Amino acid sequence: MDRFGLGSGVDFCGRSVTSVIQEQEPIQAETDNSTALWLAQLRWIAIAGQLIVIGFVRLILGIPLAIPQLLTIVLLTIASNIALWVVAKRMGNQIPYSIFFQNRLLGGVLLFDVAILTGLLYFSGGAANPFILFYVANIAVAGVVLSRIWAILISASSVLGCFLLLNTANPVGVFDGSPYVHSAAWGVAKWAFWISFATCSSVLTYFVSQLALEVRLRDRRLAIAEKERERAQRLEALATLAAGAGHELASPLSTIAVIAGELSRTLDKPEIPDKVKRDFGLIREELARCKDILHRMKSGAGEAAAERLHPVALREIIEETIDAMREPHRVDVRMEKAVGDFKAMLPKQALSQALRNLLQNGLDASDPEHHVTLTSNIALGKQDQRNWQLVIEDSGSGLNEEVLRRIGEPFFTTKEVGKGMGMGVFLTRNVIQGLSGTIRFERRLPRGTLCNVSIPIGES
Repeated sequence: MDRFGLGSGVDFCGRSVTSVIQEQEPIQAETDNSTALWLAQLRWIAIAGQLIVIGFVRLILGIPLAIPQLLTIVLLTIASNIALWVVAKRMGNQIPYSIFFQNRLLGGVLLFDVAILTGLLYFSGGAANPFILFYVANIAVAGVVLSRIWAILISASSVLGCFLLLNTANPVGVFDGSPYVHSAAWGVAKWAFWISFATCSSVLTYFVSQLALEVRLRDRRLAIAEKERERAQRLEALATLAAGAGHELASPLSTIAVIAGELSRTLDKPEIPDKVKRDFGLIREELARCKDILHRMKSGAGEAAAERLHPVALREIIEETIDAMREPHRVDVRMEKAVGDFKAMLPKQALSQALRNLLQNGLDASDPEHHVTLTSNIALGKQDQRNWQLVIEDSGSGLNEEVLRRIGEPFFTTKEVGKGMGMGVFLTRNVIQGLSGTIRFERRLPRGTLCNVSIPIGES
């Protein structure tokens, strides 16, 4: 496992795009279940409307209609809606249906509705019937709840149904003389009507489906942002706990250090065994190690990021970073002189420590004979904003999905026990984000990890 603690396709809060999408799949399934129920309810309303219109036209207006055929079609619609309602309820009870099945189900239902509407119009005057405009309702619903491919299919079916009705239908006397009855010749009126219907259907399909797609993407981004906000709050609470623990432990450890210093004066006597001296030396070493751990815990809570900003050459930050490392000879720096001489308002100590964490993780992840490459340059971003860009490249073995999901959490580490406490990446994130910078990680083929850091350093 790559101990770099970094990975491909992740934001610095430690979330891979894949893991976020996987977390959203239950939400998507639940949405499709509710959509199926909503469509079933809408169809009940449409069925009631069909019966009311048929009754009003026949009984109130006295217009003769093919009642047996129309009621048969309505009964087919009722049967199909009962089936849809049952399936939607089963989906709501978490029966494992795939998203693909759900899309096909809704698409098939809307295609069936196009056929039903075509049949109703056929037995009630054809294209001359003003209710032909209800094709638009099916097109709009398809654009909202289905993918663009399905919406195009529904639109094309509606255009085809309109064409059929312009050519054949059961005549109704009240529409005699209309230029759109099936018996009328195909002149300018018919062609203009059908072409305008096809054009309007295409435009409506495009804009409704595009709008629905944007809404779904916005909802997905909002859901992801909400999850990230909740996770950031949890991490902030952990960092506060770490800082508090560090503060509380500092006092007793300081007392132990003072007592150890006093006792060290008595160990110079020759009668003190060498084993006792070695053990006492180990105690002092462990006290120094505890002090360093507490310092890093408090830095991880944000104290290092509060360092005062002052003009500093980028070269000085790189030198400060590398000079304090255990194996500076294994770091290859690629930086032009002009980049190194550029001065920016940056926290030298905090930023050096943050970069040192990334470099050291890269060294730990790579074989002892391999080097880590640090590339530094300045690039222009949006609104002529200068960005200091650093790319750290190691030759580790790569990361798995579990590490990608948890990267950046306090105290999470893939290093062996005693070789890391999991605060380095967390501290680095705090410092870089505190400078309005970004950090991104990606897998380098055939092996290794790339760490891309970008920090604003002023306008050009």
